[in-house]
Order: sequence, then C-alpha cells, then structure tokens
Amino acid sequence: MNIKCPRCGSSLKRVEYEGIYILKCPRDHGCWVNRNELGEIVRRKEKKMPGEYFEEVEKNVTPQTVETKVLTKDIRCPICNAECDKINYSYSSGIIIDHCPAGCGVWLDKGELEKIQAFAEYWDKRAVQVMAEKGITLEFDDDNKSSHRSGRGFLGNMLYSLYERFLG
Repeated sequence: MNIKCPRCGSSLKRVEYEGIYILKCPRDHGCWVNRNELGEIVRRKEKKMPGEYFEEVEKNVTPQTVETKVLTKDIRCPICNAECDKINYSYSSGIIIDHCPAGCGVWLDKGELEKIQAFAEYWDKRAVQVMAEKGITLEFDDDNKSSHRSGRGFLGNMLYSLYERFLG
C-alpha cells in the first residue's frame, strides 16, 4: 500500500522510531503514527529530547487553549481519506495534532512528535518532584504499576490535576 504525505503527496517511508515503525515524509513535513503507537512511543522514552523542547514545555506549563481557527480541518487521513480532526494533545498541551476520526492514527507535523515526548517526560519528572516535596508516596501492585492515558503518565496526571484544582 502506497501511503502519501497529507502535506505534499510524497510517498511516506517506513522508519523505526523508538522501536516502533512510523511513516515519515521524505521531505520532512512530518509523520503518520498508527493508533495506539503514539502512546507506546511516549512510554518507551528511549530517545533523548534536546533541551529546547523541555524549555518550550516549561514556558507553557499552564493549560493552553487554542483559537478555533487553528483547529480548522486541513488534511485527510492518508489511510482512509477521512477529514482529520485537529486536537490539542492531552487536552491542554498546546500541541495541535491531526487525528483521524475513524481511528487510523495521527498526523504529526515536523517537530510535534518530539514536543509530545518532551511534554510527557516533563510532567512525569515534575510529578515526582512535587510528590517528594510534599512527602507523598505511592505503592503499586503488579497490575497497577503505571498508567499513561494522556501521555503525562500516572504521576503527571495526578500532579496536573492538583495544579488545575489548586493553582489553575
């Protein structure tokens, strides 16, 4: 199956990233990640993110809303040709990604995959720091070691919820 870049029409190339195969634009416009694989990439944390990605996350710690015009649909899913929805990754990251409504996957423009990884790593680390400062400890059994539902990790989700409730 020849899958085309939704930005330029070039044939996407299958490349390995964090042990997961993704489809990357040869002209560097971005990449297509099949459903569920984005979460797996975020969980693996094998690739070290450059410092500028963390600096950007730290500058934007508060939840970010996005203007409606930014969320205008402008690409089609390269798998099923459905018009992709623009969503704010993890609801308030400020990282706008294109999501296939049929569930085929997501299109990430150049740099968005790294921004998502930095966002998730930042919140995981920040959660550990705050819990240590507050003397909070958590214990998990084998079935509940971690959860990465939003890409922030369990601790990141908890910290973010506390931040929202008391400081946001």
